[in-house]
Amino acid sequence: MFRGVFATAAVVTVLAAVPASADEVPGPVDLGTLPGGLTSVGLRVTYHGTVFGEAYDAAFHQHAARWDAAGRISELRPLDGYDTVTAVAINEAGVAIGNSMATVLAGRATRWDASGVPAALPLLPGFPYHPSTEAAAINDHGVIAGFAYGAPGPDTAVRWETDGTVTELGFGRVRAMNEAGAVIGWRFDTPLYWDPAGNLVEMTGARVLADIDDAGTAVGSAGSHAAKWDSAGHLTVLDTTWAASSALAITADGTIFGEVTGKDGTTRVARWDPAGRLLVLPTPDGAPSRFTAVSPAGVVLGELDWTKSVVWTTAGELSVLPLPPVENASCHGYGLTDWEVTGSCSAPGRNSHAVLWKLGEPVGS
Repeated sequence: MFRGVFATAAVVTVLAAVPASADEVPGPVDLGTLPGGLTSVGLRVTYHGTVFGEAYDAAFHQHAARWDAAGRISELRPLDGYDTVTAVAINEAGVAIGNSMATVLAGRATRWDASGVPAALPLLPGFPYHPSTEAAAINDHGVIAGFAYGAPGPDTAVRWETDGTVTELGFGRVRAMNEAGAVIGWRFDTPLYWDPAGNLVEMTGARVLADIDDAGTAVGSAGSHAAKWDSAGHLTVLDTTWAASSALAITADGTIFGEVTGKDGTTRVARWDPAGRLLVLPTPDGAPSRFTAVSPAGVVLGELDWTKSVVWTTAGELSVLPLPPVENASCHGYGLTDWEVTGSCSAPGRNSHAVLWKLGEPVGS
């Protein structure tokens, strides 16, 4: 059993800046739908400008979709014998993963390369035999992690290697994976951490593991407070000053992002720098906010008052993502890079469309 270590001398700062005006972010750009389809949503965007998400075809089947940097859409169809697709992730090489579904209880983890042709990821060999699989994460090496399910036996976490082999990690489901192939997940209510060799590491005091960086540091919560663990499972509690807190993401420099909740129940987006100093990101009049995602450089995407999608710059400046010029429109952001956000917008009587907001120009452009 590893001994937990509490963070010491953590400095708490609450920013109280006036939010930047929404017109500083142009857009959104409507990315459209599949031919004959009515609905689409952008879920991820790469640094090459590729947007990945979901769209309904003319037969009202949900498929994955990929938009290139020029905004051209291509359909990512399910495997033969399956009807729909749930989109999961895309890496910087443009390789996309998702799940071809026949029913809500039967699916196959699916990979699409640049050609857009679906390929089934191999089933787990041996016992227990699971007839279904689900993809959960892909890294930039092309390694994919997910799980196999279906009788007999509990769900089994797996990693699909680039050489086509399947590594059985153990009973459980996968949440995230880093570039080295370390995987976090859970089994029932127990958080799990597998190192790159596939060994299960005991995580002291963990209640939830939410993300992992390339150094092998996992973040989540221990009890009701945000925490991190090193690759050996040693615990550091990040905060005990708020009624509750949770760590939800970590960037390459060790900065951690998540949420804190006050005694009045108000939740705010927060970040911890590598030294453990807590910064609560500003909202007008202390309005509640929720964390959605963070870019590698630390640009944060979230929601304000449960209704407005917003971004905070690395300096903590807040901008509301603008709505389309349609009465009573609403938008939600889901994924971002340092200079683009993707999501969807809709209005009463209109279907939801995938959209893209431009936060600025790429560095060096």
